[in-house]
Amino acid sequence: MHGRNAHPPKTPPEEPPVLNALRTSKAMTAVTLALTLSPGLGAWAQPPVAPSFPPGADYVGVAGSHAENERIAALCGANRNAKDGYAPKPLMADQTHAPQVKSKQGFEVQVLASLDRSVGMAVLPDGAVLVSQRAGGLRLVSAKGVVSAPLKGTPDVAGVMGTSNTGPVLAPDFAKSRVLYYGYTAAPPAKGEPFTGRIVKARLSADGAALEDAKTIFEQPYLSPRRIVIARDGTLLIASAEVASGGPNPQSMSDPRGKVLRIAADGAIPKDNPFVKTAGANPALYALGFRDIQGAALNPRTGDLWVGENEPMGGDELNRIKPGGNYGFPIVSYGRNNNGTLMNDGKTQQDGLQQPVYFWTPSIAPSGMTFYDGKAFPEWKGDVFLGAMSGRQLVRLAMKNGRVVGEEKLLMDRCKRTKDVAQGPDGLIYVITDESPSEILRLIPAKK
Repeated sequence: MHGRNAHPPKTPPEEPPVLNALRTSKAMTAVTLALTLSPGLGAWAQPPVAPSFPPGADYVGVAGSHAENERIAALCGANRNAKDGYAPKPLMADQTHAPQVKSKQGFEVQVLASLDRSVGMAVLPDGAVLVSQRAGGLRLVSAKGVVSAPLKGTPDVAGVMGTSNTGPVLAPDFAKSRVLYYGYTAAPPAKGEPFTGRIVKARLSADGAALEDAKTIFEQPYLSPRRIVIARDGTLLIASAEVASGGPNPQSMSDPRGKVLRIAADGAIPKDNPFVKTAGANPALYALGFRDIQGAALNPRTGDLWVGENEPMGGDELNRIKPGGNYGFPIVSYGRNNNGTLMNDGKTQQDGLQQPVYFWTPSIAPSGMTFYDGKAFPEWKGDVFLGAMSGRQLVRLAMKNGRVVGEEKLLMDRCKRTKDVAQGPDGLIYVITDESPSEILRLIPAKK
């Protein structure tokens, strides 16, 4: 099962220890437990009637206060989540609705370029931005905003189940090697067969016009790569989505959906992966129990992987990833199913399942993430930045000792969904809007 042709086993054998936590859930029958070990099956049956949760007086929608939401609604139109008042009780008080803060850090926004709808980016050493696009392919945007033709040598992607492509992600020695990594989904080889997710290693040509020496280093059926992060040890951490509202796949030990996977830079399986010796488990598994991770970044201080996860309806999460950790979806969640019904009777915690560091109700749909450690914005050093699609904002999270102590909602006056955020080597912050067309925004310090 090692290497680029690793596939989930057809018949998982004995249940691994990590799933022992499932046995304590009263809501999971023996039939449901069997479903969690069977990849590819449909969502759980749900109650037919969705309960109603009217909005409260404060923190309506996504902007913070009622007055602020009224202002944003007048400017941008009503947010689709503004009437959602679902507010489950957190296990810890600082897990949600942190105090709204206003930064003393002044900044200005430059529109660097406008181009086809885009999903991810990497800022090159010379300030150019390499952008992956929703329909497939890459474009290079110069530091002055000149948009290239589509790069040659990129693979054909298929937007299967709402996925398409990631990245790109630059190798640590990119300035010398020009090596990058790129993930995408390919169409099923035949009707009725599963789609395939692939991770590609390639080299950006000297003139920036093509990918050269492209090689698939890892592929699996049902792999849905959203983000790739290079760990300190050089391994690749791959966030693979489950885009269905519920369902058992994120708890399956063989199916790659709803997981973080870990592979070596050549596609091999690291021998110290947490489940590599677990019978029936996909050896690439690093952590499980997610819905749709669309933001991922290393904490530059600790080297830990952090992710921003989309839940179906509210309950979006910020998680610090522990190797071998089970993050609970869909057994526990601070969100609901897409039809508004409670997920697993509204259960939010269970022994053996990890709690989020922070969560949002209503939804902001996090997408793109970075820890800021540059010099251009000293007041923001150590903060987390997350894009937000349904929230139509850039979220700044003030952090202290690994906890969220304040939340600031930026760029809301632009009325744009945001898809990715990155820190450039110049210390500036770059943002891609999730629009058609997309804008590449560059945040620079305000002129004194």
